[in-house]
Amino acid sequence: MEWGYILALALGALAGYGFRPKAAPAARDNTISSRASAIDRSNLLHAYLRELSNYLIQLDPERYYTVYNRALAEQGKLFTADAKVREAQLLILTERYPIYENFDFISTRPYVLYRETLERYSEDDIEEHFVNLVKFHSLQRAASEEWRQQMPMLSKKEEDHLYGYIRKVKDSKFKERLKQAVREYDIARFAKTTSFDTPDGDKVYESRDLAVYKLYDVAESMEGYWFKDTNEYGIHSALYADEPGKVYESWYRSNRTFEKRDILHTL
Repeated sequence: MEWGYILALALGALAGYGFRPKAAPAARDNTISSRASAIDRSNLLHAYLRELSNYLIQLDPERYYTVYNRALAEQGKLFTADAKVREAQLLILTERYPIYENFDFISTRPYVLYRETLERYSEDDIEEHFVNLVKFHSLQRAASEEWRQQMPMLSKKEEDHLYGYIRKVKDSKFKERLKQAVREYDIARFAKTTSFDTPDGDKVYESRDLAVYKLYDVAESMEGYWFKDTNEYGIHSALYADEPGKVYESWYRSNRTFEKRDILHTL
């Protein structure tokens, strides 16, 4: 009798456990929803930052590196600040950007070029908005567990990559300018607007923004280019192959004496 009574109690307890209200799934759904919301909002801010970055790095690569470095420092400082400082900073930002739509600095049709819109703003204004995006994102990560699971907007690893990428951007722009200068020189030479029977190292062509110098090479045709407005120097060389019309061209950064030959690392 005693064992039967105990067994009956156990079976009753198990039955009650199986039919009790299930509140856990609702709480779990709320957690998933909060995490998904944080992911979506974080991704939106990343997209806005990417739009500004693409414009700024083309406008002035070295200046963009400076603002990236400043924003990275602000990101770290705010994330580790005490609660009162974070709340004060967040209040300032939320008053300026009451809704997420206000973070959309470009806010134009999808097919309109970003440059067309951003040229209406000063570079200082765009950089300030860039930094504010990073600050807001960092404050959200510091205050919320769901946000904290998202990656920071900026990182030291990305900054290191940016340093090398900026050189490629600059070299790509410089190569295009060097190509244009070679075309200008070729047109002048074809038109015979000046004499080209000059010794190696002498100037063979000059305009308001450009000067071209004849350089010696045992195998290649080579000229040095001085861009007066930026005080940059470049070298173009051409190796003519035996096959008719086949030319191998090389492009370099150089110095005032044209002794230096740094290969251009382009995109």
